[in-house]
Amino acid sequence: MKAIDFPERECGEWFISGTRFGTMVHAKLGIAAENSGKLVATVRREARRLAEEQGRDLILVDGPPGVGCPVIAAVTGASRVLAVTEPTPAGIHDLTRVLELTGHFGIPAAVAVNKWDIHPAMTAQIEAQAASMGATIAGRIRYDRAVTAAQVAGKTVAEHGGMAAEDIRRLWQAVQPEDTPGASKEKASACAQR
Repeated sequence: MKAIDFPERECGEWFISGTRFGTMVHAKLGIAAENSGKLVATVRREARRLAEEQGRDLILVDGPPGVGCPVIAAVTGASRVLAVTEPTPAGIHDLTRVLELTGHFGIPAAVAVNKWDIHPAMTAQIEAQAASMGATIAGRIRYDRAVTAAQVAGKTVAEHGGMAAEDIRRLWQAVQPEDTPGASKEKASACAQR
């Protein structure tokens, strides 16, 4: 007889979809279901399998917010982590925990502050905290109503354009490995100057 029972339950489903940008492996949580590390690990495993089949050498994993098991599953085995945060007390708290996690696993981390201009002082505090923990400051993304307009139009921010699109392009260049063709050699100074 068991004193405690942990029955298996379905928390969501995973899918392979074709997009206009390529193949995407993703998941959908059930109603009121919590994300699980197992679901994230399944999505990552299938993405790796497809990447190998298709001869792709880059997998982008959009991890969940927070610092629980799903985040651990998202960063496990990653070669680099880009932690995106916002200038709020919760943002700096969660970022600190994520950087502790990447430090524990020895994964190089970079930080980007989204909507940095809504609280520049907090942004400076976040960047100082991240740097003190060994993270690279990859860039800042300005608050931009064009982001919402892009979502409404069913486009990416880069397709729609605007200030945030420029910031995201600079951020993408900043996180490229040095050996990537076309990677910016002046990425640090480009991201630091706004």
